[in-house]
Amino acid sequence: MRYHAPSKQFTVSPDQLQSCAANLLFAIKKIRQASGLPLEVSERHAAMTEACHAEQAVLDAAQAIGIDLGATRAGALDVRSAG
Repeated sequence: MRYHAPSKQFTVSPDQLQSCAANLLFAIKKIRQASGLPLEVSERHAAMTEACHAEQAVLDAAQAIGIDLGATRAGALDVRSAG
C-alpha cells in the first residue's frame, strides 16, 4: 500500500490484494485444520463453533476492504488448495 500525498489517498496494487486474499484463505484453512473441520465446502446444521466465528471474522474482514473470497458464510469455501 502506498500513500499518494497529492490526492491524500492510499493505493493498493492488484498483487498486494491477491497476496492478502491468499493469506486470508490460508488463515481459514489453518483455523479449520486446528479445529478438525473439513477443508471442503460443508453445510452447518448445528450452532456455530468458535472456529466458525473466527472464519466468519476473516470473511467479514476481507469484505470490509473489498476482497471477495468467494463466500460470505463460514464453511462455504473449499480451502484445500490454499497456501
